Amino acid sequence: MAAPKNERMFDHNASIVLVGCRGAGKRTLGFMGALHLRRRLVTEDHYFEKVTGLSRGEYLSLHGKDQFARQNNDAFRRMLDSNRQGCIIECGMSSFAEEAQDLLRAFSRTHPVVYIHREKEQVSQLLDAADVDQLLKADEKHRSCSNLEYYNLYDESSCGASSSSGTSSPVDGRQNSSKLLRARQDFTKFLDLITGRGAKRAWLESPFSVKAIPPEFRSFSYALRLRLSYLVDMDLEWDDLEARADCIELIIDHWPDDLLNVVARQVALIRRNLGVPIIFHVEENPRGERRRSADEKDMIDSELLELGLRLGVEYMSLDLQRNDELVKRVLQHRGRSKIIGNFWLLNMGAIPWLDDKQLEYYARARDLGCDVVRIVRFCAADSSPEILEQFKTKLDETFPEPKPPLVAYDFSVLGVRTPLQTKVLAPVKHPDIVNERDHLATVSTATHAIEALFRQFILEPLQFYVLGANVSYSLNPAMQKAAYEFSGMPHTFRAVTCSTLDSLNQICLSDSFGGACLTTPFKVAIMPHLNVKSHHATAIGAVNVLLPLRGKTGTILDHANSRNKGGSAQSFFGDNTDWSSIVTCLRRAISPRNTVQPSKTTGLVIGAGGMARAAIYALIQLGCRNIFIYNRTTANAAQVAAHFNEWAATQGITGNGSGSGPAGQTNTPPPFSSTPPPAAAAAVVSQVCHVLSSLLDPWPVGYQLPTMIISCVPATSVDGNALPADFEMPLDWLRSPTGGVVVELAYEPLITPLVAQMQALNQRSGSPSWAVVDGLEVVAEMAIEAFELMTGRPAPKKLMKSVGRRTWEQQQQRGYVPTSYYDFVQ
Repeated sequence: MAAPKNERMFDHNASIVLVGCRGAGKRTLGFMGALHLRRRLVTEDHYFEKVTGLSRGEYLSLHGKDQFARQNNDAFRRMLDSNRQGCIIECGMSSFAEEAQDLLRAFSRTHPVVYIHREKEQVSQLLDAADVDQLLKADEKHRSCSNLEYYNLYDESSCGASSSSGTSSPVDGRQNSSKLLRARQDFTKFLDLITGRGAKRAWLESPFSVKAIPPEFRSFSYALRLRLSYLVDMDLEWDDLEARADCIELIIDHWPDDLLNVVARQVALIRRNLGVPIIFHVEENPRGERRRSADEKDMIDSELLELGLRLGVEYMSLDLQRNDELVKRVLQHRGRSKIIGNFWLLNMGAIPWLDDKQLEYYARARDLGCDVVRIVRFCAADSSPEILEQFKTKLDETFPEPKPPLVAYDFSVLGVRTPLQTKVLAPVKHPDIVNERDHLATVSTATHAIEALFRQFILEPLQFYVLGANVSYSLNPAMQKAAYEFSGMPHTFRAVTCSTLDSLNQICLSDSFGGACLTTPFKVAIMPHLNVKSHHATAIGAVNVLLPLRGKTGTILDHANSRNKGGSAQSFFGDNTDWSSIVTCLRRAISPRNTVQPSKTTGLVIGAGGMARAAIYALIQLGCRNIFIYNRTTANAAQVAAHFNEWAATQGITGNGSGSGPAGQTNTPPPFSSTPPPAAAAAVVSQVCHVLSSLLDPWPVGYQLPTMIISCVPATSVDGNALPADFEMPLDWLRSPTGGVVVELAYEPLITPLVAQMQALNQRSGSPSWAVVDGLEVVAEMAIEAFELMTGRPAPKKLMKSVGRRTWEQQQQRGYVPTSYYDFVQ
């Protein structure tokens, strides 16, 4: 069988249609998706009114039921035809009609049509009780006219009422900034998957990040096997599963009632709680379940495999020994899911590794376009580990590059052979899960496997550091050491005080140097000495993470896969996680109502030092084009603003000063340290960064009030002299009707005057309008990103955050007073 055409690869700008029951959340998700992808949101209700001049209710009253049905169907067709590119289209109840579903079926041949659904309990709260069952049964017909599916998992951070359309209804006109945050993160990640944006953007942002390198191309990677039979009644919390592997293999080995919705919900739960790629595997003959006929297997399993593809899973595990029609259908509908072509040799007397039939298996998977080939062989002491290595050598000699990665290993009734024979996607278990159904994951955990690599000297213990003038009380060592222990890596991490490039070089040139977090005075000073640095670090003009490059071929992938190995460094790579940590905190805290709109959103940065530079860059990366800087020394703020305005000009990024002000006032240049002459006004307006000269000035006319505020003011100066801890925001600058987010980078004291001011303001408001992110949260994000950059392993985020906060509390009990602001940011 030849490789069939992939029928679900769409134009990158093809409009995305959302269908589903009332109350599924289509309108809210559509709004989130349109902002994320920078597309227009088209809603069926608004389009009907646009083409008829009347609302649906008005048209029905004037023209009657029959004429309304004809007009409604015509408007639906015209809505699809006239919005084929660059839109998110939210369909209303018209999609329940057969005529509309026929139109959607035709549209789905060239466009993504996503069926949105959610928990019955959540939808029931928004519908009349008498109509719920009938409406939900009819809703399932949307699967037949769509090609993708999204389970809109209930967001426990959500508060307040919701309208019947699924949109949020903030209480008293105010919305908690944490509302629907996880729902937005889930849906935007789903959109990145189905449009192919995610992996490409991760690689461009930082080629050393965990998300940038797919698991099958890492030096070592592990798949945590989770069975549906366990998940439906799991006895662990989701937090217990964090960072246990590079990806999750979800094994469908159980057929509960409402099977498709149960599976869809489990995919949504894994994505939300673990955030790693999913391998979707449908087991043909699961242990502990009833035997099925061949026809029943094909029917049910085809439906399940189709569901996995509709859910946009990263990897689809496809058994190539099944019938050709099933295999062909999966390959035709693969979309952007990668295919793992499987051959399971499960019986006594399985084909030996050196039999030419094994090469034929591999060739078939390759010719069908599989992205990974997996061959698993039952071994009854008839094959030594060396034989499999001989097969891999033979395969490399037979098939030239490029070719799909091979996952191959032996197993027995006792589990997979250890040490693990495959470097990538090796099956592992959770240490606290006992599952009698699984022979492949009964022996090794990822932690044990990594420990074995160090014992065999395949990987090497390295020394990591935080380096700078004042780092003796950094929180980073405690967080990093906890993560090393959790992951099975015998690395060390120390805080070393040094202030000259010579002393830095002496540490970095050691064969056992693994990487370093840099603080003052190295962040800027080291830039000219780096051969390779991320474009983010170049734009900011500073680095805070330094990595040795030890790859033998000189490619970035080779360098990335040489982490956790010692030796002479070819050169060094510099990255900046200050900005990305700030972005992570902002994205997590900002409400949907305050999602960045380049033409409107305004950001404010307090300070003009190194962290202020990272904060400005973070705002730019979020899409903010109106950024104001306030610093006590105005000249320093002007210098930073000039740096980013010049950089933005080279990138084609301009400000949006034409946005109307709070009172509808027309735009005029804001107050600067010196007012520009009229001839320069246009140039000033096009700038991204502007300087505020005084806290006494009113907010600049023509610009919206800030909804993102980042305070980069240290509690102490670099030389240890205390600054007045009396900074508060002018109340007139805090009158955003939708509230916003305040990020406080200092955390000594944890409740700074600014944090106390925001807490008091929220209490006076009656309902919190401002989310406040404290300095410990930002520091933990920096440590998490540094761990992943330096080791290439997923970080145990909850553990690191807990250890960081506990270490800070212990320092407070000992009466520790930091000597430098840079103790705070590392």
